[in-house]
Amino acid sequence: MVNKILDVASDDSTTIDELAEIISYDQGMTNKLLRLSNSVYYGQRSEVDSVRRAIAVIGFDEIIGIALGMNVLSALTDKESGLSLDMKALWIHCIGCATAAKEIAARIHPEIAGKIFIPGLLHDMGKVILSVYFKDEYRKVRSLAMEQQQPLFRVERTVFDLDHAVLSGLLMKRWQFPDHILYPSRYHHNPSACPSAYREYALIINLANYLCHKANIGHSGNPMSVAVKNSTRKAGINEIALKLILDQLRLKQEQIKTFFNITTD
Repeated sequence: MVNKILDVASDDSTTIDELAEIISYDQGMTNKLLRLSNSVYYGQRSEVDSVRRAIAVIGFDEIIGIALGMNVLSALTDKESGLSLDMKALWIHCIGCATAAKEIAARIHPEIAGKIFIPGLLHDMGKVILSVYFKDEYRKVRSLAMEQQQPLFRVERTVFDLDHAVLSGLLMKRWQFPDHILYPSRYHHNPSACPSAYREYALIINLANYLCHKANIGHSGNPMSVAVKNSTRKAGINEIALKLILDQLRLKQEQIKTFFNITTD
């Protein structure tokens, strides 16, 4: 299923009917997407009763992101025993980040508002890998980050010689994720190093990440929130607009939790 969805994400000529057909083969995913499209998160007045209609309500690229997220993250979080990260809180954070990224993009780069949802949702995938497969080492990272009041990615570099964003990028490259997902995820802590075609994506996710921490949406494992210096000026968004998005995020906490409950049920 993941390979088929990645093929769709890489092919701009794929139609809604083709995507609906792929999703329909997975009854569990179909049920979740129908429930999600009828949830308070999307606020539909009339009932959504088909995959095709769900795609129209949720959005083509968002559907792909949700389907990928459900498949990839559920596969990586089967073994939660003894993990230093709270996977529920992390997934809620990722949903919040995707939500905030879409809101920011809608104001400054509406042409990428649909596509930004996917890297926003998957940007912290590397943390899951580190926490699941290097439990003791990642527990040390969490402890050091708390003691030193440093963001996780900086402490990760001292322990692993790479951080979760780099690892996300390596995994996405291996799994042949499209560039518009791979590069923003890889560079969300260092947007200035991102290839120019996707630099705005990475900067938006960096800002969205920061806003999620400020709004207390889930928890990424970080003891502190960090945004790129002069990020608002670089992104071309003013502080008033950012404050409005922050207020909207706080008001959407219950909808985001509903999104989590449906996609992880």
